[in-house]
Amino acid sequence: MKNGTKRWVTALLSLTLALVFCAVPLTAASAEEDPMNYKGRVRIGAQRVNEAIILAWIAGLLVEEHSGLKAEMMTEFAASSVVHQAMVAGELDVYVSWTGTQLTGILRYEGPNLSKEETFRRVKEGFEEQFGYTWARPLGFSNTYVMTVRRETAEKYNLKKASDLAPYAKDWKLGCDENFDTRPDAYPGWSELYGIRFRDVLPMQYSIMYRAIDNREVDVIPAYSTDSRIPKMDLVMLEDDKEFFPDYSAGYIIDMKLLEKFPKVLGIIEKVSGTIDEETMARMNSRHDDGDEAEDIARDYLASVGLIGK
Repeated sequence: MKNGTKRWVTALLSLTLALVFCAVPLTAASAEEDPMNYKGRVRIGAQRVNEAIILAWIAGLLVEEHSGLKAEMMTEFAASSVVHQAMVAGELDVYVSWTGTQLTGILRYEGPNLSKEETFRRVKEGFEEQFGYTWARPLGFSNTYVMTVRRETAEKYNLKKASDLAPYAKDWKLGCDENFDTRPDAYPGWSELYGIRFRDVLPMQYSIMYRAIDNREVDVIPAYSTDSRIPKMDLVMLEDDKEFFPDYSAGYIIDMKLLEKFPKVLGIIEKVSGTIDEETMARMNSRHDDGDEAEDIARDYLASVGLIGK
């Protein structure tokens, strides 16, 4: 081949390669390498309770700190099932929930109690298969039911674990939230496993339940383990010594379509995984009960563990 022809072929090849590389969209590749190049929004949902709202803000602040995305907060849903339906309807990208809630509620599991690890595996796989949603690794605490009494009651009758209620339950009243008296993962199953039946089981709104035990209208309540009213009212939680109640580890459910567009969002949200224990969550809930804004509580926590700047 003559030198002139070689130069012509080389120039043509260089031009062809340049055109090919120019045709490749760079935005997706660069965005995948650096989440600060992401453009768009993440819609984060939660039901209208202090814990869920705080956790939603934690996810939103993480997303905005560590990516170019904007978080849109939607925290006025009445129940966990309503939040889930909003995701199914395409109104949300992420929402806050608890493993046991979704295992028995959305996935309709009715089998024997499962370990924390098995519970998480089942909800993660079930949500991925049925809905195209995945779970981020849990946050570190379980907000499960725990039988709770006034401190004077615990001390008078030497109550330390749920089994200790057996001699007294026939004369006592259990105040509980709505549906606790009928759900298989609540009083019916608990009563059967422990062999304990209360004289009266009185379902009521969750907030009224605390008022009832404080006013001595009931003797025992199944409280949520991270509820700030437990330390405020000096109530005593009894050990679930037969391990009846399912694990309710808190975590984030994420639409996998979001991760197809912005794959590093999962890692950003999981920065907080495993960092929050029951005591820490109860303190944050208490601040919200006292009137602090959920955004401020979330920001203070993330700054305290070095996940966002102050």
